[in-house]
Amino acid sequence: MSEKALLEITDAQKVLAEIGFDFDEEVQNLSVESNGLDLPRVRVEHRDSGKHVLYVDQGSSYLDDDSLELKIPGNRLVATVIHEQAIRAFWTEKEPVPTCSGISNRPITSEPLSESCHNCPEAVIGTGKCKPKVRLLILAEIEGEIKPLIFNLSPTSIKHWNTHKKKLQRSNLPVVAVNTVFELIDVKKNGYRWAEVNVSVSGIASKEMLILAKQARTELEQLTKSISHNDFAEMGDRN
Repeated sequence: MSEKALLEITDAQKVLAEIGFDFDEEVQNLSVESNGLDLPRVRVEHRDSGKHVLYVDQGSSYLDDDSLELKIPGNRLVATVIHEQAIRAFWTEKEPVPTCSGISNRPITSEPLSESCHNCPEAVIGTGKCKPKVRLLILAEIEGEIKPLIFNLSPTSIKHWNTHKKKLQRSNLPVVAVNTVFELIDVKKNGYRWAEVNVSVSGIASKEMLILAKQARTELEQLTKSISHNDFAEMGDRN
């Protein structure tokens, strides 16, 4: 947070206190009901230098800096995955919402381009313009607190996720049972440089974490029924 922003907040606290307001109580009164779609999101900042950044985007505010972006130490995130979905979206140029979108290969728009994502020409890898992602709902410790987060894996990272699931299947383990590790891989190809998300395992999830995972899966079930604007907010998502 910038020095200017800190001073402005401090000034606001002083003025409210002089008038007789309880600053902390007023902030608590701002609490709003969440629909699940605005959960903090894990994102990747791709850098030409190769020093990519894995961070948590907590959303926008009226502050003049990036204080709501929390860098993940060492670009290594350990989490419990409580739900996964294959999602897709096709955007027409400059349109604010996708022309067509789908979840688990089933279109969810009123006028889909095809009856099935499998049969849609826009879903063909290399030629189609409908971008696939894997949307993960996870629980992770952020600043000492277990929080639900959304992590959308880009098309180039999906292969790592699929490899992870195949290893789990051979080990007779469900995804939710393990501590899943997400780390960044630097990739250079054809003059471009980007980060892919590698996936591995660090032991079995604790009983306490699994209890929280079961509860969160039930409470956030509505999240799995729609696609949010923020699901496709990364650079290149709508090209």
